[in-house]
Amino acid sequence: MYSAREKALMVSKWLASFFRRDWKLADYPVRLRANGKDVPPDQQWLAQVLNWPGPAGVGATREEALIKLNESIEGIRKYRRTNQEHMPRPGTKVPIQFAPTTRVSADIELHDDFIIRVLGFAPGSPVFISDQSSLGDFGDENYVAELQKRIREIYGVEVSDLKSGLLCEIFERIQKRG
Repeated sequence: MYSAREKALMVSKWLASFFRRDWKLADYPVRLRANGKDVPPDQQWLAQVLNWPGPAGVGATREEALIKLNESIEGIRKYRRTNQEHMPRPGTKVPIQFAPTTRVSADIELHDDFIIRVLGFAPGSPVFISDQSSLGDFGDENYVAELQKRIREIYGVEVSDLKSGLLCEIFERIQKRG
């Protein structure tokens, strides 16, 4: 829920956006708040664009959170340019978009087997993985090493050399082995 102040900020940023073409972080309505007492020191502040399901920036200070948010916005800008898409107009509602699943769903039996045997989820669990999902999404470096070991043991494939750890690349390597 947005406060009256945040709603006014969204409207003012939306109106101002008609006088500019290439919007930067300063052109977007941003919420900046302290995260509370029981959070790690490097996550004391949160910055997020209002009316977007993401992105967000987290940092030890307000400035660091804004820097992280700006990095995320620039990553989105780069991705959208690559796909010949425009940045969302400041103040407008941005719907949630899921990454494609074409590559991870190419072999649905492998997909389901991997979720159960490597990731350890029960059959039928509501697990969503996309072509952008990586081993790192499921745990820290130590857990990723454990997952890589399971992949070696179950499928006989080495994947530790795949720097991104993208599941679609792992699936493709397993399929090539077959």
